[in-house]
Amino acid sequence: MKTNIIPSSSWKTTNWSGGTTSELLILPKEAEFKKGNYDLRISIATVEVEESTFTALPDVNRILTILNGELELIHEGHHSIVLKQYEQDSFLGDWNTRSIGKVRDFNVMTKDCHADVIVQHLSNNDSMNITPEDFLFLAEGELKNNNISLQVNDSFLSEEAMKFVAVKKSVAILVRLKK
Repeated sequence: MKTNIIPSSSWKTTNWSGGTTSELLILPKEAEFKKGNYDLRISIATVEVEESTFTALPDVNRILTILNGELELIHEGHHSIVLKQYEQDSFLGDWNTRSIGKVRDFNVMTKDCHADVIVQHLSNNDSMNITPEDFLFLAEGELKNNNISLQVNDSFLSEEAMKFVAVKKSVAILVRLKK
């Protein structure tokens, strides 16, 4: 079996006006975020300013999950929400969205499809099953499957169904595309 571990050292990090964004995965693989020719993009942003305005992304579905900190999202004409660690919000990329708070967040963007983003809190020896094409990000702890060991900030793109076991208390974020 081919291992599909995506270590944090392979992230493509860019600066934006309020901090940095690190791209963990973009599909198809030859797609470019700036060209908007992707179906799925998963990234982690570090927001270093107290207030920011989101870039408009027409035709994009977004799910934002807080990794560290607290963030208020204001979607003008829709809803507002305050998110704490591991809480999430779904919204459309063409909404006028502002944020208040300095955070590190996990951002899933899809076009022409939708995704479920599931935060799993695991105790020592708890297991989690993943299916083909699932994307797994390890926010805390350590997970193992036979010869595969995932450390904090590692990601894994699955090609087959498998089970991971928590070596210690862990938090994993699972992205499952809905077809």
